[in-house]
Amino acid sequence: MTKKQMIALFITMIITSALVSAATVASGIWYLNKSTQASSSATGALLDLSSLPFMSQEAPKSETPSFHPLEKVVLTIKGKKQSHFVMLELAIETRNAEGIKDIDNYMPVVKNSLLKLFSDKTFDELQKHGSIESLQTELKQTLLLAFEETDIVHDIDDVLLTKYVVQ
Repeated sequence: MTKKQMIALFITMIITSALVSAATVASGIWYLNKSTQASSSATGALLDLSSLPFMSQEAPKSETPSFHPLEKVVLTIKGKKQSHFVMLELAIETRNAEGIKDIDNYMPVVKNSLLKLFSDKTFDELQKHGSIESLQTELKQTLLLAFEETDIVHDIDDVLLTKYVVQ
């Protein structure tokens, strides 16, 4: 065999090996997904505990959003001469209500993150025109960051400000 033939044979073997490996992985994933759909709930629960994300099934998302109200939060902000109070009521918009059913257990995390957000805010800053839109964006980013380590973050579509009072 010549050197060119050896190189061509080697390249052909590598390509064939890559194709066979890819086909094996793809068919394994397909088989596992098919068998999980047909298997009992015990097997599904076992796969849900797996650390492989492609093996677990996601909860079906609804087309219409649902809203989950959070507890009222009252915070203190700085003013020029005195302290002021901010009362917030928030609602979480989701298309997977089952995914955020335990969000009320995380209210200390929510309150802590809101306290940190409002610690740098002033009364004048919150009274400016257009501050509600920017505040709502900041609230969403703050809560998504607070839930970053949990599975709840994947089910939060939006954070709505349902009541906002500054005194």
